[in-house]
Amino acid sequence: MKRTLAVLLGSLMILSACSSGEDTAEESGQETADESSEQNSEEAAETSSDASSDEEGNLTSADLISSAVENSDSVTSYEAAQTINITNADDENTIRTIMTYGEQNEFKLSVNNNGDILTHYVVDGDHFIYQDNEILNSDETMEAEGGDYQTIVSSLENYPEGEVSELEEGYAVTVNIEDASAFGNVLDEETASAIEAADSINGTLQLYFNADHVFTGSELEADIVSEGEEINVHSTVDYTDIGNIEMIEKPHNMSE
Repeated sequence: MKRTLAVLLGSLMILSACSSGEDTAEESGQETADESSEQNSEEAAETSSDASSDEEGNLTSADLISSAVENSDSVTSYEAAQTINITNADDENTIRTIMTYGEQNEFKLSVNNNGDILTHYVVDGDHFIYQDNEILNSDETMEAEGGDYQTIVSSLENYPEGEVSELEEGYAVTVNIEDASAFGNVLDEETASAIEAADSINGTLQLYFNADHVFTGSELEADIVSEGEEINVHSTVDYTDIGNIEMIEKPHNMSE
């Protein structure tokens, strides 16, 4: 139960790729920053850079996410590499996943659980599992729909408002986690139920964007107390090859 809770919370961003993403966001964003006053043509060239800097300085998390959603329009493919590190008083476990989503609405999810590697493929609605050089058809349902990049970025509008900070290569939005209630529109039913059963949760979630306001990943650091035992979760997700994966790689002996 405790480890499951930690894994579910650590998968906070990847959960978006495994759900329909149809929850309605609560109204939490602020109005976008006021536009700079109209400048005459003589001043425009001289002051445009200053105006741009002023707008960036007033950037809110709602502004940044809205811009990222616009930038994700019609973008489907990506590769997402995630690492979840779970530590308690007795041991430490590391789970690594690589999610590859192609332009054909098919995906590959490779899970490395402390060296035990299992790879899932969803192709043309069929679910295959690849392990130890064997391919098996699975009766377990995994949906490709809702796992595209645009849907994942759109789900960020459901997240609580956070504090924007400027980084060397872009921006971060930091969301404080003091309980799970603020994430009601993000978590699926299983995760929400597991988190509600915990004694306490405290941590931060950071959402990362590049200088062009493209969403590039997240980092979660959280301490969970469950049944009197403290568990630390550190999870990172990095999105790369955004919009650049035509087809996923498949084992040569996998039926299509």
